[in-house]
Amino acid sequence: MKTTVVGNYPKIVSDKNAPNLRNSLNAWEQKKISSEQLEDIYQKTIQRVLKEQSQAGIDIVTDGQIRWDDLVTPLARNISGFEMGGLIRFFNNNVYYRRPVVKSKLSFKAYSTLEQFKFAGAHSSKPVKVALPGPLTFAQLALDEHYHDLEKLTLDLAEILHQEVLGLENAGCQYIQLDEPSLCYLPDQAPLATKAIEIVFNGIRAHKILFFYFGRVDNLLPKILAAPVDSLGVDVVSHKENLEAITKVSWDEKELILGCLDARNTRLEREEDILKLADKVCQRIPKQKVSLSPSCGLEFLPHETALKKLNFLSQIAGRIN
Repeated sequence: MKTTVVGNYPKIVSDKNAPNLRNSLNAWEQKKISSEQLEDIYQKTIQRVLKEQSQAGIDIVTDGQIRWDDLVTPLARNISGFEMGGLIRFFNNNVYYRRPVVKSKLSFKAYSTLEQFKFAGAHSSKPVKVALPGPLTFAQLALDEHYHDLEKLTLDLAEILHQEVLGLENAGCQYIQLDEPSLCYLPDQAPLATKAIEIVFNGIRAHKILFFYFGRVDNLLPKILAAPVDSLGVDVVSHKENLEAITKVSWDEKELILGCLDARNTRLEREEDILKLADKVCQRIPKQKVSLSPSCGLEFLPHETALKKLNFLSQIAGRIN
């Protein structure tokens, strides 16, 4: 049984000897430090995040999305046809994202994650996964002032994401993940999402992952199992019904990433509870087809808590193995 993370990771650490990215960004905006100095701090922060995940025993890591302000802005800025709008709440969290506004037909302009992956891959002892917004979630998080058609917008975003994914695979990325939290709230859009995911991953040989968090999947899982991915990630913390939903479908063709540690609560779970949960899942799915992860990205937690949860996660996997 392996361990992984979902995507983002706390940017700020309490260690006063470590570079403080937030303070550095403020200093850069006030022209107190140069762009080169800021870039050095970005790189040191990403290297720290990669090292912490590896030392915690996580098998498949990310760069913590340290350069990302939210799930969609980094990509939207490199897509022609978007303008960046105002801040809006990100699902049911007390954080906000800058909403992309569709002004004209969208088209690929430049890679968003390619150089980030290359840097992370060169500084990681573990395989580096890249997490991207799924095409339906991307469409839902945008304000459409051009297409006025969810399907057309979603499929055009899928074509653009395919270009991004193709670049990542050519650079050696072995694990590529699409985050589709919006699909939990729109299970009837599963056929559209499946069609879009087919476009994104067309011809891609890397391990393909689809991750759901924040919402319920009981009405979704049976409809999305046909999607052309290798693994499905499910948050079983936000909605307890999701655990039961996992046990009611066939996993013959898919692997499962079990989002079992609450990434939005500082309380550390009890080992016996997670072991019982994993045991229930492994009664239906072979252990070697199950990985453990937090329920969503870890940036909602203080750094110390996130690190404790990662160490706990690998400890649990070790116990099970």
